[in-house]
Amino acid sequence: MKIIIVGAGIAGLSLAIALGQSKHDVTILDAAAALEELGAGVQMTPQAVRYFFQWGLKDDVISQSYTPKEMIIKDWKDGSILTAVPTGKMATEYGAPYILIHRGNLLTILHQHALKAGAKLRLSSRVVNYVFEEGIVELENGEKLHADLVIAADGINSMARKRLLGPSDEGSRPTGWAAVRMMTELSKLKQDPETAPLIDTTTPSSYLWIAPNVSCMMYQIRNHDKLNIVLSHRDDVNMSGFTLEQYQSAVNAWFKDFDAPVQKMIGLALPKMQNFPVYEVSPPSSWAHSSGKFVLMGDATHAMAFYLSMGVSLAVEDAASLAEALDLACPASKDTSDGQVDEVKLKRAIRTFETVRKARARVVQEASLHAGDMAHIEDPQKRSRLYELLRTDGADETVPFEPATITQREGYGLADRKVRDWCYNYDVQGETRKAYESY
Repeated sequence: MKIIIVGAGIAGLSLAIALGQSKHDVTILDAAAALEELGAGVQMTPQAVRYFFQWGLKDDVISQSYTPKEMIIKDWKDGSILTAVPTGKMATEYGAPYILIHRGNLLTILHQHALKAGAKLRLSSRVVNYVFEEGIVELENGEKLHADLVIAADGINSMARKRLLGPSDEGSRPTGWAAVRMMTELSKLKQDPETAPLIDTTTPSSYLWIAPNVSCMMYQIRNHDKLNIVLSHRDDVNMSGFTLEQYQSAVNAWFKDFDAPVQKMIGLALPKMQNFPVYEVSPPSSWAHSSGKFVLMGDATHAMAFYLSMGVSLAVEDAASLAEALDLACPASKDTSDGQVDEVKLKRAIRTFETVRKARARVVQEASLHAGDMAHIEDPQKRSRLYELLRTDGADETVPFEPATITQREGYGLADRKVRDWCYNYDVQGETRKAYESY
């Protein structure tokens, strides 16, 4: 098949690798003039890392990432350990590790492997119009490109989604949360007696201090000698245009009573802070055009809060699912002699992908926001219950576990064993095959 992917982010490049390895003719379009190594740390969960390994990325991913020994969750005020999520054991439990990697490093790896798989990357190629029923994209320079299938992985503010859905597109919406992000040098923390115990460059752990309305997440980024710090807070202050002094004043007010190492880390941070309001996109009613020649994926369909660390992983799941569906319906080895694609089978593949991914994305999205709400809950009784469940790995027998009841659970997301198992044991390729065969 001749396939155009719009967007060279994690979703688009992951899909290009999978489709390229299946010998489809893949072109990736991106508006940027160059692929830049921007961004901060990314947490990748095992079920997504499994597909990176399956696609041959294992050595490169392992060399540029690390697996934290534990994710240690602490009380905000006295620093007491509430639980330690065993992230270092997840490779054994789920077939691949839980990793931390710099987004720029991950994009570089994906880019290299997409080209290795035969994909063609065209930069400075901004798409300004789609002819969905014909598989045509029009570029800003007036050029028109045609494919058997066009896939838009163009992010949370997707122009393709807006064109597809028209007035019914709800766009992105605020979740009520925001995060101030910053970094600091590991060398500074090693030299300070209050923060030095948190730094282990051999088998590092990640740390999360939780409090009513605010939290502090910190983890190391390999090969950058930096500590990534994420300060979550209620999105009730417009921080756009803040000076460094205004940022420092707001952050100091939120964290003035926190465990001493947190205050010290913030004080040692690099002289740069940036606030990011957290938005989400409700999975739209339709991800695809009725022709079967166009489909959305990634953040364009399910951008979400980061409190389950599943947003990026879901984009990789999308890539694995869509590639599986297309390989079942339109394998490159069985293209007709005249190059025509069986449109009935293509529609079946797109319908399969949309059905499988809608259900999964909606639950994970709701569970992600719920996890953030629980970690920052104010009510003293509910907070006491949260701490009780943290100490027992979420052993809550009052709510029988079902995906539909995740948002009724009183623990915190990935510190709840049953939630972790549901997230990480998921086999999107198997689910895609079952759905395809059922049509």
